Amino acid sequence: MRIAYAGLRRKEEFKALAEKLGFTPLLLPVQATERVPVPEYTEALEALARGVDLFLATTGVGVKDLLQAGEALGLDLKRPLQQAHRLARGEKAARALRALGLPPHATGDGTSPSLLPLLPEGPGRAALQLYGKPLPLLERALEERGFQVLPLLPYRHLPDLKGLRRLEEAVLRGEVEAVAFVAALQVEFLFEGARDPEALREALNTRVLPLAVGRVTADALREWGVERFFVSETERLGAMLQAFRKEAVWATSP
Repeated sequence: MRIAYAGLRRKEEFKALAEKLGFTPLLLPVQATERVPVPEYTEALEALARGVDLFLATTGVGVKDLLQAGEALGLDLKRPLQQAHRLARGEKAARALRALGLPPHATGDGTSPSLLPLLPEGPGRAALQLYGKPLPLLERALEERGFQVLPLLPYRHLPDLKGLRRLEEAVLRGEVEAVAFVAALQVEFLFEGARDPEALREALNTRVLPLAVGRVTADALREWGVERFFVSETERLGAMLQAFRKEAVWATSP
């Protein structure tokens, strides 16, 4: 079975594991990621260094990038984070915080809405680590609780036009039997950049099976009208491939 991979990170890991499980992988990333130059958010980092009452970590890589950017400016960001109430959006962000000696006080299920009931009441200053794009849901919720929001964008996502065009062609031409998505943004970029989104939707609902890591990615497929997919709730790439391999007969049936 030929499986396209729409992700950017961990491509070689996906390829190696897919081949080990007997699949034929095609690496067709639909997104590109670039680090935001430190000078573009120096003021926000300096504000973080002065101290915050609440810190929301949304991705592990984003947490690490923030600390590295602080080091480049000669700022000690661990001290203010040690003094803040810390929340992690999911387990990856939680692991990154724990590795830095900054264990979260509470952890969500990997979705932004799961953080809402964990938010304390303000007033105060809340640092929100963004993951490639604005998070209006969390920003509004923080403001409603009386917080002054300090958004921090260490990296941003961009569509890879060449990659998404190639993936669309592979799906429509039947060059693959499945497509693995590991983030909702990959689904959004593919459909927003598709030349024929209706044909793409029809193919993914009938001939080519989407694989989704986590329910957030699955929800993105539903929002674009895709109702037939295989989802792994573990939010781990390897676990998804292994689970799909065990249920491949069911997954590829009409």
